[in-house]
Amino acid sequence: MAIALVTAAVFPKTPPGAKVFRSTAARFFGWAWMVFAAINLVDILWRGRDAASLVAAMVMLLGCGVAYVGALRPRIVADEEGVRLHNLLRDVEVPWRGVERVEGGDAVYVHGGGRRFRAFVLQISPRNRARFEAKARRQERKLPDHVADYVQGRTQTDFAVEQLRELAGERSRRGEDGAAEPTVTWAWPAVIAVAVPAVAFLVALVIALL
Repeated sequence: MAIALVTAAVFPKTPPGAKVFRSTAARFFGWAWMVFAAINLVDILWRGRDAASLVAAMVMLLGCGVAYVGALRPRIVADEEGVRLHNLLRDVEVPWRGVERVEGGDAVYVHGGGRRFRAFVLQISPRNRARFEAKARRQERKLPDHVADYVQGRTQTDFAVEQLRELAGERSRRGEDGAAEPTVTWAWPAVIAVAVPAVAFLVALVIALL
Protein backbone atom coordinates (compact mmCIF):
# COMPACT_ATOMS: atom_id res chain seq x y z
CA MET A 1 0.00 0.00 0.00
CA ALA A 2 2.77 2.44 0.96
CA ILE A 3 4.72 1.60 -2.21
CA ALA A 4 1.62 2.25 -4.31
CA LEU A 5 1.09 5.65 -2.67
CA VAL A 6 4.72 6.66 -3.23
CA THR A 7 4.60 5.49 -6.85
CA ALA A 8 1.40 7.47 -7.46
CA ALA A 9 2.99 10.60 -5.99
CA VAL A 10 6.26 10.28 -7.92
CA PHE A 11 4.77 9.06 -11.21
CA PRO A 12 1.14 10.25 -11.28
CA LYS A 13 -1.17 8.75 -13.87
CA THR A 14 -1.87 10.80 -16.96
CA PRO A 15 -5.57 11.65 -17.43
CA PRO A 16 -7.24 9.66 -20.25
CA GLY A 17 -7.01 11.43 -23.57
CA ALA A 18 -4.31 13.85 -22.41
CA LYS A 19 -1.36 14.74 -24.60
CA VAL A 20 2.05 14.46 -22.99
CA PHE A 21 5.18 16.18 -24.31
CA ARG A 22 8.54 15.10 -22.93
CA SER A 23 12.13 14.49 -23.95
CA THR A 24 12.78 10.91 -25.04
CA ALA A 25 16.54 11.36 -24.75
CA ALA A 26 16.29 12.74 -21.22
CA ARG A 27 14.10 9.83 -20.13
CA PHE A 28 16.56 7.35 -21.64
CA PHE A 29 19.49 8.81 -19.73
CA GLY A 30 17.40 9.14 -16.58
CA TRP A 31 16.42 5.47 -16.58
CA ALA A 32 19.96 4.49 -17.58
CA TRP A 33 21.25 6.20 -14.44
CA MET A 34 18.60 4.46 -12.34
CA VAL A 35 19.73 1.06 -13.60
CA PHE A 36 23.40 1.96 -13.11
CA ALA A 37 22.72 3.20 -9.58
CA ALA A 38 20.67 0.11 -8.69
CA ILE A 39 23.48 -2.22 -9.79
CA ASN A 40 26.04 -0.25 -7.80
CA LEU A 41 23.82 -0.08 -4.70
CA VAL A 42 23.42 -3.86 -4.75
CA ASP A 43 27.20 -4.20 -4.99
CA ILE A 44 27.72 -1.74 -2.12
CA LEU A 45 25.19 -3.55 0.06
CA TRP A 46 26.88 -6.86 -0.71
CA ARG A 47 30.52 -5.84 -0.20
CA GLY A 48 30.62 -2.40 1.40
CA ARG A 49 31.49 -2.29 5.07
CA ASP A 50 33.18 1.08 5.60
CA ALA A 51 32.32 4.79 5.63
CA ALA A 52 33.47 5.22 2.05
CA SER A 53 30.82 2.71 0.97
CA LEU A 54 28.20 4.70 2.85
CA VAL A 55 29.24 7.89 1.05
CA ALA A 56 29.19 6.09 -2.30
CA ALA A 57 25.69 4.78 -1.62
CA MET A 58 24.46 8.26 -0.77
CA VAL A 59 26.00 9.60 -3.98
CA MET A 60 24.08 6.95 -5.94
CA LEU A 61 20.83 7.90 -4.20
CA LEU A 62 21.43 11.61 -4.73
CA GLY A 63 22.08 10.90 -8.40
CA CYS A 64 18.76 9.06 -8.58
CA GLY A 65 17.01 12.09 -7.11
CA VAL A 66 18.65 14.39 -9.64
CA ALA A 67 17.84 11.98 -12.50
CA TYR A 68 14.19 11.91 -11.47
CA VAL A 69 13.90 15.68 -11.06
CA GLY A 70 15.92 16.64 -14.12
CA ALA A 71 15.17 13.85 -16.61
CA LEU A 72 12.16 11.71 -15.68
CA ARG A 73 9.78 14.22 -14.15
CA PRO A 74 9.76 17.24 -16.56
CA ARG A 75 6.89 17.11 -19.02
CA ILE A 76 3.99 19.10 -20.44
CA VAL A 77 0.52 17.64 -20.02
CA ALA A 78 -2.48 19.00 -21.93
CA ASP A 79 -5.87 17.58 -20.95
CA GLU A 80 -9.50 18.68 -20.85
CA GLU A 81 -8.88 21.11 -17.97
CA GLY A 82 -5.83 22.96 -19.20
CA VAL A 83 -2.08 22.71 -19.69
CA ARG A 84 0.34 21.77 -16.92
CA LEU A 85 4.06 22.38 -16.94
CA HIS A 86 5.84 19.91 -14.67
CA ASN A 87 9.21 21.59 -14.19
CA LEU A 88 12.09 20.68 -11.90
CA LEU A 89 10.64 21.53 -8.49
CA ARG A 90 7.39 23.32 -9.31
CA ASP A 91 4.21 22.68 -11.26
CA VAL A 92 2.38 25.31 -13.28
CA GLU A 93 -1.26 24.78 -14.23
CA VAL A 94 -2.98 27.13 -16.65
CA PRO A 95 -6.68 26.45 -17.39
CA TRP A 96 -7.60 26.73 -21.06
CA ARG A 97 -9.71 29.82 -20.31
CA GLY A 98 -6.61 31.45 -18.90
CA VAL A 99 -4.22 30.61 -21.75
CA GLU A 100 -3.50 33.88 -23.53
CA ARG A 101 -1.02 32.47 -26.03
CA VAL A 102 1.62 29.80 -26.50
CA GLU A 103 5.05 30.71 -27.82
CA GLY A 104 8.07 28.74 -28.97
CA GLY A 105 11.68 29.48 -29.78
CA ASP A 106 14.26 28.15 -27.36
CA ALA A 107 11.53 26.57 -25.18
CA VAL A 108 7.76 26.24 -24.79
CA TYR A 109 6.22 29.33 -23.20
CA VAL A 110 2.64 29.54 -21.96
CA HIS A 111 1.19 32.98 -21.23
CA GLY A 112 -1.62 33.33 -18.72
CA GLY A 113 -2.78 35.77 -16.08
CA GLY A 114 -0.38 38.39 -17.41
CA ARG A 115 2.59 36.13 -16.74
CA ARG A 116 4.84 33.99 -18.91
CA PHE A 117 5.66 30.44 -17.83
CA ARG A 118 8.54 28.50 -19.31
CA ALA A 119 8.59 24.72 -19.59
CA PHE A 120 11.83 23.06 -18.56
CA VAL A 121 11.33 20.18 -20.98
CA LEU A 122 11.92 20.52 -24.76
CA GLN A 123 14.36 23.40 -24.43
CA ILE A 124 16.71 23.91 -27.36
CA SER A 125 19.72 26.20 -27.63
CA PRO A 126 20.32 28.41 -30.70
CA ARG A 127 23.33 26.26 -31.62
CA ASN A 128 21.34 23.02 -31.47
CA ARG A 129 18.51 24.59 -33.44
CA ALA A 130 20.92 25.66 -36.17
CA ARG A 131 22.42 22.16 -36.22
CA PHE A 132 18.96 20.61 -36.41
CA GLU A 133 17.90 22.87 -39.29
CA ALA A 134 21.09 22.08 -41.22
CA LYS A 135 20.46 18.34 -40.77
CA ALA A 136 16.82 18.77 -41.82
CA ARG A 137 17.86 20.54 -45.02
CA ARG A 138 20.15 17.63 -45.90
CA GLN A 139 17.33 15.13 -45.36
CA GLU A 140 14.69 17.08 -47.30
CA ARG A 141 15.81 15.49 -50.57
CA LYS A 142 14.95 12.03 -49.22
CA LEU A 143 11.38 12.97 -48.28
CA PRO A 144 8.23 13.52 -50.38
CA ASP A 145 7.58 17.19 -51.04
CA HIS A 146 4.47 17.41 -48.82
CA VAL A 147 6.30 15.76 -45.91
CA ALA A 148 9.39 17.93 -46.37
CA ASP A 149 7.27 21.09 -46.34
CA TYR A 150 5.57 20.01 -43.10
CA VAL A 151 8.70 19.09 -41.12
CA GLN A 152 11.02 21.71 -42.62
CA GLY A 153 13.09 23.26 -39.85
CA ARG A 154 10.68 22.13 -37.13
CA THR A 155 11.99 20.81 -33.87
CA GLN A 156 10.17 18.81 -31.22
CA THR A 157 9.62 22.12 -29.44
CA ASP A 158 7.94 23.60 -32.51
CA PHE A 159 5.60 20.62 -32.90
CA ALA A 160 4.61 20.83 -29.22
CA VAL A 161 3.86 24.56 -29.53
CA GLU A 162 1.75 23.97 -32.63
CA GLN A 163 -0.33 21.25 -30.94
CA LEU A 164 -0.81 23.31 -27.78
CA ARG A 165 -2.00 26.26 -29.86
CA GLU A 166 -4.52 24.02 -31.61
CA LEU A 167 -5.81 22.67 -28.30
CA ALA A 168 -6.05 26.18 -26.82
CA GLY A 169 -7.98 27.33 -29.88
CA GLU A 170 -10.43 24.42 -29.67
CA ARG A 171 -11.11 25.02 -25.99
CA SER A 172 -11.57 28.78 -26.47
CA ARG A 173 -14.15 28.18 -29.21
CA ARG A 174 -16.13 25.98 -26.82
CA GLY A 175 -16.48 28.88 -24.41
CA GLU A 176 -16.10 26.66 -21.33
CA ASP A 177 -16.61 28.11 -17.87
CA GLY A 178 -14.32 27.67 -14.90
CA ALA A 179 -11.22 29.10 -13.30
CA ALA A 180 -8.87 31.10 -15.49
CA GLU A 181 -6.01 32.06 -13.19
CA PRO A 182 -2.76 30.07 -13.38
CA THR A 183 -1.56 28.28 -10.26
CA VAL A 184 2.03 27.55 -9.31
CA THR A 185 2.74 24.93 -6.65
CA TRP A 186 5.77 23.19 -5.23
CA ALA A 187 6.24 19.60 -6.35
CA TRP A 188 7.02 18.13 -2.95
CA PRO A 189 7.91 14.62 -4.18
CA ALA A 190 10.60 16.23 -6.36
CA VAL A 191 11.85 18.42 -3.52
CA ILE A 192 12.05 15.41 -1.20
CA ALA A 193 13.74 13.29 -3.89
CA VAL A 194 16.67 15.72 -3.91
CA ALA A 195 16.66 17.16 -0.40
CA VAL A 196 16.63 13.87 1.57
CA PRO A 197 19.54 12.22 -0.32
CA ALA A 198 21.48 15.50 -0.19
CA VAL A 199 21.16 15.69 3.60
CA ALA A 200 22.00 11.99 3.88
CA PHE A 201 25.10 12.52 1.72
CA LEU A 202 26.31 15.39 3.93
CA VAL A 203 25.78 13.28 7.06
CA ALA A 204 27.64 10.34 5.51
CA LEU A 205 30.47 12.65 4.44
CA VAL A 206 30.81 14.04 7.97
CA ILE A 207 30.87 10.50 9.38
CA ALA A 208 33.54 9.49 6.87
CA LEU A 209 35.73 12.46 7.79
CA LEU A 210 35.55 11.92 11.56
